[in-house]
Amino acid sequence: MKIAVICNSDSLAFPTVQALFSQGLLVGVAILERSSKVLLKPLHAIGLSGNQILQLHHGSWEYELKHWLTGLDADAVWVFGFPWMIPDHLLESVHKGYLNFHFGELPKYRGADPIFWQIKNNEPYASLTVHQMTANIDAGPIVWVKQLPIMKGENYGLLCQRLGFMALDAIPLLVNNSSLLSGVNKNADNEERFEKRPGHQELAINWKQQSSDEIEGLINAANPKYGGATAWVKNAEVRILEASPAEIQLPEGAEPEPGTIVYADALYGLIVSCRENRFLKINILHMREGYFSGSKLFQMGIKAGEKFINLN
Repeated sequence: MKIAVICNSDSLAFPTVQALFSQGLLVGVAILERSSKVLLKPLHAIGLSGNQILQLHHGSWEYELKHWLTGLDADAVWVFGFPWMIPDHLLESVHKGYLNFHFGELPKYRGADPIFWQIKNNEPYASLTVHQMTANIDAGPIVWVKQLPIMKGENYGLLCQRLGFMALDAIPLLVNNSSLLSGVNKNADNEERFEKRPGHQELAINWKQQSSDEIEGLINAANPKYGGATAWVKNAEVRILEASPAEIQLPEGAEPEPGTIVYADALYGLIVSCRENRFLKINILHMREGYFSGSKLFQMGIKAGEKFINLN
């Protein structure tokens, strides 16, 4: 089988790309031109030559892709994180069709960036769902599914790496068992709920409404792809990249408002109150001036009693 890959992610796609190349199954990889600075050099390092790599441009990508696939004489196309809807005439241009590697449960996590939403929602498992592509987004028949436990405190980048290597498990089945391509499970075509790429509001911590678990999940989901979860202290925006649960004894009767820094010193850094008398230790955050630990922020003048505030 001759397989072409379309990808927009190195960590999710490259283990499969390298395995297909080493087995003599890979005929080429298409990437977005805007991602070439990140993806092009590693693809050359794998061993792909110039004519095996296609850079897709926003205004002309359909023509470029069709012409390229015709020249490669590809039997199938495997897709990892492609942001544009592929029309029917391209889906029908290879006789074994297109398979989408969707890194989330379907139809629950249809739409953009399911890895972010699974971590943010504190799901116990992340899913890889391989399905036939149709003109409807994330709606074609499912041919392979596997779950991966999400580790406590795992961030976006680490989970991407592990899911990318888990995708290798699908290769023997997808290559050797053509009956899979008739679809082993149905996928809901009429599911109306779509996840979107997180924006400013979704990345902002709401100290009053979110629990400590929800805040920690958001922080992990936003690290590193989105630069951390957004918070404000002393009228400055910061991006929290890592936090962990903390235990602290407050004076009897003390009920600090969520977002209040209840403890700060040079050894333990900053501990912040959350809802239901729970606490988070701020381990790493990013400001315009750089990346800092909670201990360094204390040394820079952040004291107990100050507050992270909501601006959303």
